[in-house]
Amino acid sequence: MKLETFQTAWLLGALALVGVSVWLTLWFARQLDRRARRRRAVRARRAERDAAGLLEARGFEVLGRQVRKSWALIADGEEVRFDLIADYLVKRRGQRWVAEVKTGERGLDLRHGPTRRQLLEYREAFAVDGVLLVDAEGHTLQSVYFHATRPHGRAAGLVEFTAGVVVGCALAGYWLAL
Repeated sequence: MKLETFQTAWLLGALALVGVSVWLTLWFARQLDRRARRRRAVRARRAERDAAGLLEARGFEVLGRQVRKSWALIADGEEVRFDLIADYLVKRRGQRWVAEVKTGERGLDLRHGPTRRQLLEYREAFAVDGVLLVDAEGHTLQSVYFHATRPHGRAAGLVEFTAGVVVGCALAGYWLAL
């Protein structure tokens, strides 16, 4: 009986130790994550503040900072509205631009999907001539343009139909000429 009591106590103690270890590990991970997020936020605020000087030094007039734009899309016939916030709205030589400030290699990489999609979304929503990717820490600006997209919907069908009619008429005319 004494052996069973000892084994039970040992097992309960081991389980308690495992539980405390798991709790301490999770608590420590949360603390590290909180600290890292705080550092990133401070770095981002500093970069956004420094970006205004960089933009002005490159000849851009700052029209607004943290500019909000309400935008919408249609999903399954339902309108979904949301706000976008551009870091800067700027102007130079009659052209308006959205300037997005990023820090870190990943955020500045145009092969990184979230960055690229954000810039495209801003270009469309703010109806600007272009977007600028600002590396405030590296003191560089990158102007980003997107290729014109193919017409959508009925316009695309009309273009294809018209091209088909023209090609068909040309072939018919050639065949009749023979």
